[in-house]
Amino acid sequence: MIGYSALGSHRASLARTCGSKLTTASTHRRGLANLAMFAAAKTYAQSQDPAQRAKIAIVDDSGSHTYTQLLGDARKVRAALGDSDNKGASIAMLMPNSYEYAAVQWGIWAAGGAVVPLSPMHPERELEYFISNSDARRVICHPSLIANLRPVLQRLGDGVQLISSSDIMEAAEPAEEDAEIDENQSALFIYTSGTTGQPKGVIHTHATIAAQVSALHQAWGWTADDCLLHVLPLHHIHGIIVALCSALWSGAATEMLPRFDKDRVWDRLIDGPQNLSIVMGVPTMYARLLQALDQMSIERKQAAHNAINRLRLTVSGSAALPASVFRRWHDATGQVMLERYGMSEIGMALSNDAADPAARKIGSVGKPLPGVSVRLMDTDGTDVTDQPDKSGMIQVSGPNVFHEYYKLPDKTAKEFTPDGWFITGDIGTRDADGLYYIMGRQSVDIIKSGGFKLSALEIERELLEHSDILDVAVVGIPSEEWGEAVAAAVVIQPGASLTIDELKPWCYQRMARYKTPKLLRVVEALPRNLMGKLDKKAVKTLFE
Repeated sequence: MIGYSALGSHRASLARTCGSKLTTASTHRRGLANLAMFAAAKTYAQSQDPAQRAKIAIVDDSGSHTYTQLLGDARKVRAALGDSDNKGASIAMLMPNSYEYAAVQWGIWAAGGAVVPLSPMHPERELEYFISNSDARRVICHPSLIANLRPVLQRLGDGVQLISSSDIMEAAEPAEEDAEIDENQSALFIYTSGTTGQPKGVIHTHATIAAQVSALHQAWGWTADDCLLHVLPLHHIHGIIVALCSALWSGAATEMLPRFDKDRVWDRLIDGPQNLSIVMGVPTMYARLLQALDQMSIERKQAAHNAINRLRLTVSGSAALPASVFRRWHDATGQVMLERYGMSEIGMALSNDAADPAARKIGSVGKPLPGVSVRLMDTDGTDVTDQPDKSGMIQVSGPNVFHEYYKLPDKTAKEFTPDGWFITGDIGTRDADGLYYIMGRQSVDIIKSGGFKLSALEIERELLEHSDILDVAVVGIPSEEWGEAVAAAVVIQPGASLTIDELKPWCYQRMARYKTPKLLRVVEALPRNLMGKLDKKAVKTLFE
């Protein structure tokens, strides 16, 4: 792995911090029973206490499923994959958000394979690319989704085997066996969004996953008493690692909805059992929940307020959280949203304080997680981390950092500094209190206009304060006069109208004139990916 030599001290430090949850390289070979991700489940299943053996892992539309059942079904998946050399082999899975997703994921890991998660929302072209690029030769698929795969597998030929998850689950549970799992072997493919080219396969090992989850376990105070409401897609680091794996690692319960549905989420929060403690989402989800809240009766709004107030954490990620959503959520629910920062290659690196809501600041993504090192580097290579409000490239080091981009050794090497730090591509600042702020992607969110370097995210946050603007994307458009002209694409309130001449005077009261948009497009919707992140390349085409 690029940069591994520079990460050893961080790995050892995290191992000391998290105790038995993470082993160091000297003890990296272990039996299945001791694989860190399975530890809590094994404890429950092997307990002499019937209540422990009946501990709920996942609740979905099919019912409640225990950790004991999860281990048994994972062994079924492992048996179905056979005794061939699965070590690090790419094995794809196309499953709905459900208990069976977790059972298949764990079964692939138990067999020694690397999970390639596919999404029911992926079009055929992307399904074919991910299976082909990852060199997956087996795809475990839920019967309801086989139709999605048939044309893809026909094009890929006989080299890819389709395995029905229902056939696996109906089989008899095999005897438990130990397997040699190397924590440094490939465990998970996460494909990047592909905004600057073809999606890249980010490879995480069991060790990097363990580092990410154990850091979140410690920082966010996960316990076995927690209950997570899971509404996120399960092909992305947010849904897989931050949400599902963190809950299962901690021995907590997860209630899994098939997909995000604002009405169903509110119904569950208000009318369901009062055992939920954590909700995670992306800013778009919270904005839609607020829209639905606005339509409720006074009595229903009060019930919603009470339901959210019972939660321990509401977490937002995968895209910048608008200040307007942060404030509206707090005003409506009493909850202070916890924003954090991460990406496919590193999991989570920064987080606001989970224990102290008062310490969270609007726009901040907090401080480094346990075991993670973060620094800001200027364009001339100067470390500006300790210079308050000085912008720099965010670089990350720690045992959470990915192993490689699959089959792209040159690209992998290019993304690391000579001393082993991963270059995120994001520009950020750090204030006098040590809190980090994200200015945006250097490639699309930093606009060079009239000799100034402007943050598109900062301008977007200001524009969202306009009473008629519901959604906004700011980009730089080539300009002979300015180098890049600030351009804003906006979604406005139904029945409203907005022109650039009307917008400019409003902006002049809130931001420097050189930050004010010079171009404006009013659109019905902005292009976003499955995680709600803006597609800035597509936004730029609106101004062609």
